[in-house]
Amino acid sequence: MSRRAAPSRSRRTAAACAVAAAAIATPVVLHGAAAGDPDPARAGDAAAQDAAPTAAGVLFDDFDYTAHDDPRLRQNGWSVRGYAGGPGLPDAGWSAQNVTFPAGEGGTVLNLAASTDGTQAGTLQAEVYTQERKFKEGTYAARVRFSDEPRTGPDGDEVVQTFFAINDLTAPMAPDYSEYDFEYLPNGGWGQRDHAMFATSWETYQPDPWLSDNESTVGAASHAGWRDLVFTIDDERIVYHIDGELFAEHGAYYLPERPMSINVNQWFIDLAPLDGFRVYDQQVDWVYYAGEEILSPEQVQGRVAALRSEGVSFRDTVG
Repeated sequence: MSRRAAPSRSRRTAAACAVAAAAIATPVVLHGAAAGDPDPARAGDAAAQDAAPTAAGVLFDDFDYTAHDDPRLRQNGWSVRGYAGGPGLPDAGWSAQNVTFPAGEGGTVLNLAASTDGTQAGTLQAEVYTQERKFKEGTYAARVRFSDEPRTGPDGDEVVQTFFAINDLTAPMAPDYSEYDFEYLPNGGWGQRDHAMFATSWETYQPDPWLSDNESTVGAASHAGWRDLVFTIDDERIVYHIDGELFAEHGAYYLPERPMSINVNQWFIDLAPLDGFRVYDQQVDWVYYAGEEILSPEQVQGRVAALRSEGVSFRDTVG
């Protein structure tokens, strides 16, 4: 998609209104924006979270857990989704039991399973996210294993595998909405016929009738296997890297106004007309965030290696 010139931060409210009035919409990327945020479990304190300033600090998690109900998972600030809602198919569900921690690189990894019997009612998806919205400018990184084929069953469903940051939409086309996504589509979707990686930065959106104000960069290639994902947010731009290579850069128009949560999920855009039960896996080795620091992918790798060499499996000094 072609880029537009980025207006100054002081013009963003007017720009968002102009987008709505002119009905200008970039490609429909119905993903984290419809992810059911805010979580009903944290909706009561959303205003307090959003009012609190973020601070420099580090979040690192090596996902050294035993199961979705391991008490340390919640103690360390994570929630496993079980409530209904978007994104994905209207009648699909979200299951905590689809979140597991099998053996993987350097110990255990987070596994998100998306499963279906070919019907919406028989479809379950998976998501894990931070309970607090306290992440804003800085460096976001994760080591993620994408899958081109299901672990079991026939292949062909339009599935989405993600790593992103997001806050809640307070009103249709609200200019203080923020979302930044890595989204991998192994079987296409959103106008793509085959493998596609999306990096998308959001200004805002309106759910009904659908209207979006975002910028997407799309790479039409397979990204199966372990990938190092990094996106950085400073006071001028959002920059996305994959495996140390620049993938996308989006302008100041899309910078965040409010803190966000960090999320990973896997869900279905659409189901293929196939017979048989199938399960797709997405895995996460670690997640790292450095507040108010813009790190290169190489610096992120050095930080994570140092934490692991010290035997640190979890650290959170943000906010």
